[in-house]
Amino acid sequence: MMIKRIIDLFSKFVQFFFKFGYEYVLINRLDSIGDYILFRNFLSPLKNSKFIQKRKILFLANVAWRSIYEHYDREFADKVIWVDVDRLVLNRFYRIYILLRLSAFKIGKVIQPTFSRNHIVDFLLLPLSAAQKITSKGDDLNYLKEVKLFNDLQYDQLVDNVYSNQFEFERNRHFFNYLEPVFSSVDLDLPYRKFLDKEKFVSFFIGSSSPFRQLSIENMKFVCMEILNHTKYKITILGGKNEAKNGIILSKLSDRITSQCGLTNLIETIDLIGNSSAVLSMDSSGVHIAMATKVPKVFCFSNGNHLFRFIPYPENYKQMRAYFPPLIQMNMSSHKKLLYDSFSRGSSIPIDSIDLKSHIKEIIKELNKI
Repeated sequence: MMIKRIIDLFSKFVQFFFKFGYEYVLINRLDSIGDYILFRNFLSPLKNSKFIQKRKILFLANVAWRSIYEHYDREFADKVIWVDVDRLVLNRFYRIYILLRLSAFKIGKVIQPTFSRNHIVDFLLLPLSAAQKITSKGDDLNYLKEVKLFNDLQYDQLVDNVYSNQFEFERNRHFFNYLEPVFSSVDLDLPYRKFLDKEKFVSFFIGSSSPFRQLSIENMKFVCMEILNHTKYKITILGGKNEAKNGIILSKLSDRITSQCGLTNLIETIDLIGNSSAVLSMDSSGVHIAMATKVPKVFCFSNGNHLFRFIPYPENYKQMRAYFPPLIQMNMSSHKKLLYDSFSRGSSIPIDSIDLKSHIKEIIKELNKI
């Protein structure tokens, strides 16, 4: 507790000596790639809104999606502080360093839209001497409930949650509409470079952040072989370096399968996904990239993690089909509230319990319609 007080005092000392100059609005977004895909379309309207009032913008951002920001969105902020989130979690001195960098700016407003914020976010934002700090009321998924309630009181405004099981993109819309009602027409979109080569292919994004959310290599093989045997498509396997081994295994099944796992950067991966006739993906950034680039057919395999918040997309997104373990699949239409209450905080159901043999028939049928 004493260390925290010393850090707060030192932060205020730094802020005192840097109080002159431009006033900034600080936007915090330290979430992962998929979260940023569902957030970035609100940046341009925000910059041009009356809420900003010609102030400069300081963006506290996750370095994991830096290439997307710099390729498509770099006109948004006047200054960006890039944060290695893994290092932020593990290294207390790195946290202090980021806090002191923030303290060097004259910050008039703080906007923290993340629904499931944590104590590290509050460590960075609450010591800042801003006149107005706005955050989502959110949940306590990443927080001790009592501590979160205490820190909530240190924000000037809490944006209440309209619907408990709201889709993340619509939740972002609700937050920014609270600031200024100009965001109602914002659509999910992500640019990509269109290939001149019109050869049709299906992308299979095999990466996931958790073993519970990633199909086994045997099930990946099954999906690939069914597509090869019953359609005319070639398959491109996508993922990061962690998926390179599985990518090689899958590419050896047929000369119609090519693995790009670990061989493409994020922008190149977005281009490949955007040019796909269809995309198969686990519940990961791949599915959100596919939806944002308007791929005609998107098939997502999910174990129900944070159900309804990210997957499945609302019914107006017609191109998506989502597949879940039987316990979830059979209750999707009749017991949504029960499912949300059961899986909104996560799911440990193995994704391999999905009835792939049944669902692959629908996938093939849809692929052959394209």
